[in-house]
Amino acid sequence: VLFCSFKCRVSLEVEADSDCPGIWEEGQCWGYVLLVGAPRAEALPLQRANRTGGLYSCDITARGPCTRIEFDNDADPTSESKEDQWMGVTVQSQGPGGKVVTCAHRYEKRQHVNTKQESRDIFGRCYVLSQNLRIEDDMDGGDWSFCDGRLRGHEKFGSCQQGVAATFTKDFHYIVFGAPGTYNWKGIVRVEQKNNTFFDMNIYEDGPYEVGGETEHDESLVPVPANSYLGFSLDSGKGIVSKDEITFVSGAPRANHSGAVVLLRRDMKSAHLLPEHIFDGEGLASSFGYDVAVVDLNKDGWQDIVIGAPQYFDRDGEVGGAVYVYMNQQGRWNNVKPIRLNGTKDSMFGIAVKNIGDINQDGYPDIAVGAPYDDTGKVFIYHGSANGINTKPTQVLKGKSPYFGYSIAGNMDLDRNSYPDVAVGSLSDSVTIFRSRPVINIQKTITVTPNRIDLRQKTACGAPSGICFPPPLHDDSVVLRTIVGTLEAEKERRKSGLSSRVQFRNQGSEPKYTQELTLKRQKQKVCMEETLWLQDNIRDKLRPIPITASVEIQEPSSRRRVNSLPEVLPILNSDEPKTAHTDVHFLKEGCGDDNVCNSNLKLEYKFCTREGNQDKFSYLPIQKGVPELVLKDQKDIALEITVTNSPSNPRNPTKDGDDAHEAKLIATFPDTLTYSAYRELRAFPEKQLSCVANQNGSQADCELGNPFKRNSSVTFYLVLSTTEVTFDTPDLDINLKLETTSNQDNLAPITAKAKVVIELLLSVSGVAKPSQVYFGGTVVGEQAMKSEDEVGSLIEYEFRVINLGKPLKNLGTATLNIQWPKEISNGKWLLYLVKVESKGLEKITCEPQKEINFLNLKESHNSRKKREITEKQIDDSRKFSLFAERKYQTLNCSVNVNCVNIRCPLRGLDSKASLILRSRLWNSTFLEEYSKLNYLDILVRAFIDVTAAAENIKLPNAGTQVRVTVFPSKTVAQYSGVPWWIILVAILAGILMLALLVFILWKCGFFKRSRYDDSVPRYHAVRIRKEEREIKDEKYIDNLEKKQWITKWNENESYS
Repeated sequence: VLFCSFKCRVSLEVEADSDCPGIWEEGQCWGYVLLVGAPRAEALPLQRANRTGGLYSCDITARGPCTRIEFDNDADPTSESKEDQWMGVTVQSQGPGGKVVTCAHRYEKRQHVNTKQESRDIFGRCYVLSQNLRIEDDMDGGDWSFCDGRLRGHEKFGSCQQGVAATFTKDFHYIVFGAPGTYNWKGIVRVEQKNNTFFDMNIYEDGPYEVGGETEHDESLVPVPANSYLGFSLDSGKGIVSKDEITFVSGAPRANHSGAVVLLRRDMKSAHLLPEHIFDGEGLASSFGYDVAVVDLNKDGWQDIVIGAPQYFDRDGEVGGAVYVYMNQQGRWNNVKPIRLNGTKDSMFGIAVKNIGDINQDGYPDIAVGAPYDDTGKVFIYHGSANGINTKPTQVLKGKSPYFGYSIAGNMDLDRNSYPDVAVGSLSDSVTIFRSRPVINIQKTITVTPNRIDLRQKTACGAPSGICFPPPLHDDSVVLRTIVGTLEAEKERRKSGLSSRVQFRNQGSEPKYTQELTLKRQKQKVCMEETLWLQDNIRDKLRPIPITASVEIQEPSSRRRVNSLPEVLPILNSDEPKTAHTDVHFLKEGCGDDNVCNSNLKLEYKFCTREGNQDKFSYLPIQKGVPELVLKDQKDIALEITVTNSPSNPRNPTKDGDDAHEAKLIATFPDTLTYSAYRELRAFPEKQLSCVANQNGSQADCELGNPFKRNSSVTFYLVLSTTEVTFDTPDLDINLKLETTSNQDNLAPITAKAKVVIELLLSVSGVAKPSQVYFGGTVVGEQAMKSEDEVGSLIEYEFRVINLGKPLKNLGTATLNIQWPKEISNGKWLLYLVKVESKGLEKITCEPQKEINFLNLKESHNSRKKREITEKQIDDSRKFSLFAERKYQTLNCSVNVNCVNIRCPLRGLDSKASLILRSRLWNSTFLEEYSKLNYLDILVRAFIDVTAAAENIKLPNAGTQVRVTVFPSKTVAQYSGVPWWIILVAILAGILMLALLVFILWKCGFFKRSRYDDSVPRYHAVRIRKEEREIKDEKYIDNLEKKQWITKWNENESYS
């Protein structure tokens, strides 16, 4: 483990400028030196050991080797052992002009060497050196071993291991030691005042102070249990609990199996160190308290506490190591909740935490955290602020040596450039120094004249723009010679492949202008200016023209040396924005007299279905106030959107309804919908509507117009793909948001909601083979049956399931239910189910399984057995009658049959499948119960259901009914004997009826023979006499009496 002699600071960006290799030979030092502990270094000649560890001095002005500081170069093997004592495991310095402490916590004291009574005590030992790294006065040397001479054994001080941690207080009054092996590894902290200069100032010796007491040695006063390692890490300061009193902070990384940190105060009367507050770790075996640091992160005058827990882990969060930051609440710690900074998995993040000072000169101290197992090792830099710690690291330092970041030192300006530096140790033979670069704050101000472009004026073709840099804020010793300023227009637009709408006057078509600016003196303000020209015939008048400005520090071609070290160039403060930004807008039209546009955009929506690929849309039905989408096989739906911009009050039209500039609609779709296209069926007069979706179709931006004029209205359809809608999609939520650069406060987002009903296009049909069967024969008992052939006629039911919609392979919950008529109401068998087979499905298992071949009858391979009914099997009791009423009955599950619900899951159903149920008609039951009927109908019903967790699944027409007709066996009608007298009477009655019929026919002439003369009519000639007229007065009389004609044939009369 490498520990450095002081603490350094790191800026926002640092530069790995010097490596100090571990080649331990003579070298020359200048100014400050870097002290490096090497616990595994080889022993000095007189130490009588192989490896003892040591302390090295490194000159940071050169890349030469480091020099070993020679001390502790003796050994008495009869009373001590320095083999593997790990000298240099701790190195701390009081700073320039102060003393240095370094320790070897594995130093051993021995007794009775080379005898059976030999004993060894690991007391540990520390050395104090003067500023010239030599032992100069009586305060220096290796007598800092307070455990030597006390009670031995691990229950007391025999495994003291003093020096695992050691530090000086910040006022240099005390030196603090940790001895984590004391009292069965409870551990203690000891504070001693050893500084000659305080006697000269009349500050007399006080202390020493010790946990448990220097003389009492009362282990019950140690505030942690055994095996806690109190004293493993140390720090101190005022303003922790009290502004005036110093508080000592010590880590106990194994306390209560998770770790703890104890705040200790001095008790002047008893010379004890008493606990004031204990922080407990939260993770089992997290080593909470492995390292601690005291730092005022928010500069409120109260010291905050940073605690490392390198073995904290969170399996779910892939966390390996943590650092806890406790912000001081004016000396009150009881209710403080820490801020936890997490490291990556297995990184040992937090093994070293150090206060590295204010590295970016923002007035707030910063910290560094080591993570030696993150790749080859890293150090994370966190900045303090007025709000405490910034939880995001501002810089990550990476090293080349393995396990980089095992130790950190900081808070010292090595190269005297007014910025603190950082030294980072690793488990190798090198230490890396990171020299801080000065941080420069440059403000950037952009001005554009005019700030708006009026396209109606032909003279408005250019706009002068410029950027000014006020005096940079930095240390006066830092001299900036040249900076490079850059003006750039429409950078993001050009990245997307679109051409720029503007260009700089002197740059051709390139919308970028760069200029070198010379700073001749400190606090100088410099500016750069250029004219921006608008391209001809631009189409995009919706978006403003963005202009960005940036600045860089011009690096010189060669670096000069400062204080014998290469010059470290300044950098810009990365906490400040890298660029300045402004937008040049186009002058808005259609506004009120005050040149303020108060628009009144309104939006209405309706969900629609789309008919195929045609642009025909139909509104969805409304169920309980919510549109209901019954999703069958359609691939798309549509959202009809109507946007208007009309005055809200026609009586006061000037209040609002002005042109809506840069009007747009942003539609955000759920994961189940993706944008497909848009359709504008009602013509938009100015043809300004256009919709563009993002890459994955989850959002569409529709430009409505620039401007969307007063009293405008547009209706269009967003066509959305439903391919991602699954059975688990209960509803659709589409977020609709109108935007405009005009003034309108009531543009709140609208959520378009629709309920999704998944209509499974499943249908089931059934057929029975044969559909008509017969029963007959003799009754056979159930126990006597061995084969299915003995049961009765074979009936095979086939149920065909057809799926015209989405595949059900991933659903796995569709089931075909068959209401099987197992037995009649008195418990006698009706249909005996023998076997269930499937086609187009995975291996099927129907439930209940026991209902299939319940009696375990032997299966027959013949499709049907012909029955021969002998004359003896005919039931003589059945009589034939032409006028008898035909008797029948229908057997179904709802009336007179006990049914069993056979459930067959349709796993693997794609487009179609079939289930075949092989069954037998129970012949004996029909002979016993239904022999007097002419026929029976047996109904078997089947239907499909879905037991998915979703409630939005609909199954229309998912049932069927199969009918089988059962007849008694076909036989010849039998007649019974008739008495003889009935036959005689019947014969006589027949003769009588025949005679009567003959008589009637005779009377009607039925039996008379027909002749020729009878059938031909006879005609007679008649002589008509001359008309006789009477004469009177020699004249004929006109009124003569006419005689009638003879109208009968065969009359003998004649005219005379």
